[in-house]
Amino acid sequence: MRPNRDRHLDYLIVVVLAALCYILFLHQLGGIGFMGPDEPRYADVAREMYVSGDYVTPRLAGENWFEKPALMYWLAALGYAIFGVGETGARLPSALGATLSVFLIYWCGRRVFDRGVGFTAAAIMATSVGFFALARAASMDMLLTTSLTAALAFFLVALNDGTESRRWFFYAFYAAIGLGVLAKGPVAVILPVLSLGLFTLWRGTRQDWKTWHPEGLAITALVAGPWYGIVTWVNGREFFDVFFLNHNLQRFTSEVHGHPQPFYFYLPALLLLFFPWSFVLIPALRQRYKRSEQLTLLWAAVPIVFFSLAGSKLPAYILPAVPPLALLTAREILRREVTAGFRIGVFLQAVLWVAIGVTLGFFGDSLNVDLQLDGTLALAPAFALAGILVAIAFWFPPAALGVVNVVSISVLVLAITMAVFPRIQSMESMRPWEAELSQLIDGDQELILYKPDPWMEYGIQYYRNAASRVAMSQEELAEITDSDSRTLGITANRFLDELGASDTVLIEVISTVGDQTAFWAWDP
Repeated sequence: MRPNRDRHLDYLIVVVLAALCYILFLHQLGGIGFMGPDEPRYADVAREMYVSGDYVTPRLAGENWFEKPALMYWLAALGYAIFGVGETGARLPSALGATLSVFLIYWCGRRVFDRGVGFTAAAIMATSVGFFALARAASMDMLLTTSLTAALAFFLVALNDGTESRRWFFYAFYAAIGLGVLAKGPVAVILPVLSLGLFTLWRGTRQDWKTWHPEGLAITALVAGPWYGIVTWVNGREFFDVFFLNHNLQRFTSEVHGHPQPFYFYLPALLLLFFPWSFVLIPALRQRYKRSEQLTLLWAAVPIVFFSLAGSKLPAYILPAVPPLALLTAREILRREVTAGFRIGVFLQAVLWVAIGVTLGFFGDSLNVDLQLDGTLALAPAFALAGILVAIAFWFPPAALGVVNVVSISVLVLAITMAVFPRIQSMESMRPWEAELSQLIDGDQELILYKPDPWMEYGIQYYRNAASRVAMSQEELAEITDSDSRTLGITANRFLDELGASDTVLIEVISTVGDQTAFWAWDP
């Protein structure tokens, strides 16, 4: 009778996790245009691969583009083949990668610890803000995280398996590392090597690596090597210089690619990425670490420390730390007793929810995150949630926090995808201009972007499928225009007064979409 009950419980957990993944990662996946500069750029590279049939050399606007490896482009091209060229296809690799990560963590947690830890850890990871946000983005970060999550899961299972089958789990570990190299590059090898090296030092067993079937490194080479070999053979030294030296070595050792941040940048970044579970980390990390917990902790800590040393820092770089942190936090959520650290963490979470409500309701415009919501509409649920959290801290076991966090985040994501997406799309996406421009100019007609943010430039290139000219001053705009015909331009609304006062070019405003305005420009 017990085996049947356990099997039914496993089925129920799978259904619940599948529903959670759909709500958080897949629902309305294409409901908003590409945001920021990276999404339209990567989606455009994938489109060129899909259209050209050349799956070796990534290209953007016809030029070689060696910033990242090819795995995301290949999977996005597959998404285009299934759903058509657009947002859903480009984001599908990240969404499916996040879904796979959820089930990998459940499987690993269930085998290494118990069913409750596996299920709780999977739910914690899925509902962490950084995780579900990047699951909806066309980028490489989620694919790297999925690969490293798979590597951790297979390694932990192999470490705790005393049978002959452990060999195959180690081989799967090496294959996952190979996929990570195809997803993001050498960092997929560096992070596990550092984590496992520190693990052997902590354990005082420096020869353990010999039992990890190191011959499996050949699998890593077989998975990642062919593309790297072929793309180097086709493009020669250019690929090595651009990819390895520029976008890997120099990105880490210098600020040549921008994004300079202080050393402590990833402390607040982790608070954001792991919210609403961030403050539970305080008591969760205060535990006795056995072998599996030691490796899990190091797998989470190494990306944070490693990228803190980098010259360029972005929050998404430490996304691989979220899955192991979820495993560690699950143990705290399943405690029966309420510790002082847990209670403090819940209070801090309640305060932060109120702060988020106040910010979005009353100061969103000044922070460029204006959701066009009535202040009380944003504040009321924040205060209600804070009240529930305070009640949990006083009268309920930690598991109640898990239920509230999963439900509240799921409701929040549903509200955002169904009601907020249309309001925020014009803030950092050029998709609203796609239909507008088709009525104003032909596809091959010149378009000018005046002092554009990078996301405007890459966004308009994707949605028009044609390059546009950029003018960064009134003089440059005047050089592009002439007196015989008018040229169409787009600029952010904040530059309209500057253009209107110009004596080198005349403009006529045509239409406004969100924070951008289209105008005709010509010589006086």
